[in-house]
Amino acid sequence: MKKFSWLSYGSFLLGVFSMPFFFALIYGLIRIHPYFGFFLVSLSIILSLIFGFIAISKDTEKNSIATLAIIISFGSGAFFVFGLLMSQMGSPT
Repeated sequence: MKKFSWLSYGSFLLGVFSMPFFFALIYGLIRIHPYFGFFLVSLSIILSLIFGFIAISKDTEKNSIATLAIIISFGSGAFFVFGLLMSQMGSPT
């Protein structure tokens, strides 16, 4: 019988909570070094993608949450990279 496991839920939570953490980091609600914060955001997106692909490849796992998590992670990653690229346009050196 197919069911959801911690891989699906973990992938979904990591994908969803990466962007609020990114905005909290940008607006100064979290007091950590920016490089460490950006590392944590990128690590959560990468781990979400890895967990999602592992969950999809398992035969005993339902694929709906894992597929949604992968879509959210790709969107979050694209927004994160776009935000980092646009932040460098104000002061090119």
